[in-house]
Amino acid sequence: MSWIRSFLLKLCLALSVELLLLISLSAWGQTASVLAQGIPERWEYKKFQPPSDVGVPSRREGAASRGNCWTGSTPLTALVPTNSFGVTTEDYPTLFFYLPAPQFEASPPVAEFVLMDEKEQHIYAATFNTTGKPGIISISIPSLAGLPPLEVGKDYQWIFSLNCSSQISNEVVFVSGQLRRVPINTILFSKLRQASSLQERADLYAEAEIWHNALMTLAELRRSNPNDPSMVADWEKLLKSVTLDAIANEPFIEVP
Repeated sequence: MSWIRSFLLKLCLALSVELLLLISLSAWGQTASVLAQGIPERWEYKKFQPPSDVGVPSRREGAASRGNCWTGSTPLTALVPTNSFGVTTEDYPTLFFYLPAPQFEASPPVAEFVLMDEKEQHIYAATFNTTGKPGIISISIPSLAGLPPLEVGKDYQWIFSLNCSSQISNEVVFVSGQLRRVPINTILFSKLRQASSLQERADLYAEAEIWHNALMTLAELRRSNPNDPSMVADWEKLLKSVTLDAIANEPFIEVP
């Protein structure tokens, strides 16, 4: 009889472990299901519309002036909605770009970022070298460069380009778009103050259609918590909402 008791005890223990595992998986599934609940499945502006009289044509994905200056199927890409228009509440916002692997590894492309006002006058420009590694970079408009903060309600144009010159080719690839600084209304301001985490703040920005704030907040979380499934889910859902699935899993890289 003792062997029967032993068998039943082992069976009960095995069932208990299996039940506990099922409960844990169910709880994780419920948690995952509510991740990024403020991020839309598809990003469609309702509150904010891009300017109609833009001087520089919008281009979210880069096309070289001659041939191709990168390897792989994904070109230079700006992390912006499909219409290349995004809003921010920041005085000095941060923009993100995907850099593909260059075709000529011996001479990584030189990058240039230009910000223009509504009259297409350059108000900020920066040139820097790249490492030649593919990945996502961030470009912050600096507050210490003598540049006044972006004005609320005004539209700005930006151009980001790569000079892919080499001994056998002379190519420039670029992306461009528009940026508008908007005010934070009292309701959103109150919700942001009450938010218990950066993840919740990112959801609130997404619900309010404030693209650059949502992207920057999630990028900070993604970089500091690369293995957190909730952060990965939020980041992937935001990029998927603007059909940037192809670069959702690309690493963040630093520029010199």
